Amino acid sequence: MLKQISIYCLISLLLFGCCGHFKEKEFIAKYEFEDFSQFNGVSMYFRGSDEDGNYLIFGYAPHLVRDSVKIGAFIAVLDKKNYQIVETKETVVDIAKLQHIVQAFIYCAIPRLDVDEQGNVFVYIKDMETLALARFVNENELLKYPRKWIRIKSCWYKPI
Repeated sequence: MLKQISIYCLISLLLFGCCGHFKEKEFIAKYEFEDFSQFNGVSMYFRGSDEDGNYLIFGYAPHLVRDSVKIGAFIAVLDKKNYQIVETKETVVDIAKLQHIVQAFIYCAIPRLDVDEQGNVFVYIKDMETLALARFVNENELLKYPRKWIRIKSCWYKPI
């Protein structure tokens, strides 16, 4: 019985690893040369759905949110059919800009996206905690992140 469980676990890990690898390749193929500048200084997380099935997006966008307590954090509720914001939990300075970047994020179909002020892109494909891919604007920016990286394609890297 224990041997069967171990084999099942091994097969599951191999399949999940292959699926993750496929999703990474698919993401790079689609977004290799994408301009992520609209996300500069923004972090976004897909947090599931509310009781009506609408999508919950949590994020950090200090230039779009005016909230002295949360300092740029927001929660946006998107209609599940047309991806329009139906509610925000914070005072948003530029709702049109937030609408635009939240929709762009949801179309990426990933759980998390972080883009720093310099334009370095960090993509989470498997879950919200596991960094899958990074794109750096130049070699100096790559050196600022003390981690081992392997280049996958052009300026896209994967952490080792």
